[in-house]
Amino acid sequence: MWARPGRPYGYAEISTKGRAMHSLTEPRVRISVIAPVVHSSLPPERVLHAARDFSSRRCEVFSAVQKKYLIVHEVGPTFADVTEGTRAGPIVNWERCRYDWSKPGSVTATVIDTNIYAIPGSTWELRATPEGDGSRVEMIWTRGFNRRPKGRFFGWVFPRFGEKLFGKYAREIIENLEKLEA
Repeated sequence: MWARPGRPYGYAEISTKGRAMHSLTEPRVRISVIAPVVHSSLPPERVLHAARDFSSRRCEVFSAVQKKYLIVHEVGPTFADVTEGTRAGPIVNWERCRYDWSKPGSVTATVIDTNIYAIPGSTWELRATPEGDGSRVEMIWTRGFNRRPKGRFFGWVFPRFGEKLFGKYAREIIENLEKLEA
């Protein structure tokens, strides 16, 4: 495997029987999973709709998505190709994801390009099921980080502080959505 100049880190072209195959991979990546569960007063359909709503309203629900870094490349009946990002001080983290909501009760975003996460292996999934007068919402962040300095830093932070940070963020997402739906 070899990386061509001008290609993203980890990009490799592999020749197999005269066919070129493209691969974005990170060698030796530790994958961490954080899966907070929160309750919402909204029905599951409203929560799931918010996860696949890529209008400017997305930034009001998901505070980690900044309008400046939200690019919708393509939307289909059960998928979307979207780049989202956020600035944290001098650092801008971004990811391009393939969203899929073909499976009832969930929306899954698979990272296909990024400046921070490892590919393959990084996903985000939102599951919403009926519970009482609302929904049980599970948000699952599955993350590996690339081997560049920023990725190494966040790869150290995520397993140590991610439960607290992403648990708080999951609650914030639901609170934002409930305020908008009121």
